[in-house]
Order: sequence, then structure tokens, then C-alpha cells
Amino acid sequence: MQFPNNDPPLCASCQKKAATKQYTHKRRSEMLCATCFDRWSVHDAFENELRHIFELEGRRQYDEALARLDAILEAERERDHDGWLAGSIAHHRAELLLEACRYAEAKQAYDAWARLGFIDIWRRRMHALGLARTLEGLGREREAVAVLEDVLGYDDPKDVPFAIRPLAELARLSEKLHLPVDSKWLRIAEAVAERYGVEMPLRDSPAEA
Repeated sequence: MQFPNNDPPLCASCQKKAATKQYTHKRRSEMLCATCFDRWSVHDAFENELRHIFELEGRRQYDEALARLDAILEAERERDHDGWLAGSIAHHRAELLLEACRYAEAKQAYDAWARLGFIDIWRRRMHALGLARTLEGLGREREAVAVLEDVLGYDDPKDVPFAIRPLAELARLSEKLHLPVDSKWLRIAEAVAERYGVEMPLRDSPAEA
């Protein structure tokens, strides 16, 4: 594509590199650099495939859904420059195996996902929640409690709303095991309550609260 004065505009996405490719999707057209063009293409390809994967999951055709995950990773691997696709597929693979109650395979999948790393606290907490459920399915509830306590240690004020599910799971598992919940988690629970505009209830123990 030719540009006036041979001076291409900046990429509409990263605003850093020169825009060299036009990307059109769902009535949207943007000029992107080569890296962002690949990134957007990979995102859209995966999102288009997810509809079919969710349909297979709904029919409990887990092996077929897993095969489609493998296929999209293989097809788009060369364009997955930042590892977003690999991480997203690792996430969905682990959750599919957990949904299928294939706990040993799910544990391996969650371990593989962890080795790829997490790009934000939301994904770290989703991993912890799934891993905790997997460990509970394997009869390793005490390890599940440790996983939840570990992820709650990655607290940040802007991420407080994401803590509500790990807190609830920690309380549930602790009650199941007749273990006390450390009072230090009350600080995060109080922050969650404040964020949602509710009063922290007064109870006899942190778990009950």
C-alpha cells in the first residue's frame, strides 16, 4: 500500500510501529503494524473457534473439543508472538478436563498452564480456582487450601473484586476440613465488602464472616 510522502501512519493498535497492513473484521477496518495484524488475527480466529468448542462442551464431547483446541494452536502458532493464544488454550484445556471430571489430566493441564505464566491477576485467580477444584477432586483438599491462600497473597487494590471467589472457596474448603481460616484474610474480605458497598458481618470466626 502506498502512503503520501512515503510516510505510513502509526499502527492504530500499539501506536508505536508503522502501520503497514489493513485489518478488516466485523465492519471494522484499521491500519496495523505487522505484529498487531498477527495479534488481532489470532484473537479473532480463536474467538470464532470458541463457539464450536462451547457447543461440543455442551454436548459433553470433550475429546472433540480438546482436538479443536489443538488444531487452532497448531494453525496459529507461528503468529502467536506474545503467547496469548498458547495461554488461552492452556486455560480452556484445563477447564474442559476439569468439567469432564478427568482430574489427573486436569492437574497436568493446570501445571502446564502455570508454566506459561499469567498475564494478569484475573487469570492467576482463575487458575487457582480451577486447580483447587481439581485437587479437591483428587482428594487433596489441604493442597487446594494452600493454592487458594497463595493466590490471595497477590492482592492489589484494583483487583479486590476478583478476590471474592477465592475467599468463598477458601472458607468452604476450610469448613469441609474443619480448619480455621487465618484472620489475615479478613483484611481482603473487608476490602471486598467495602468495594461492593456492604457491611462486613460480625461472626464468631473469620470463616463464618
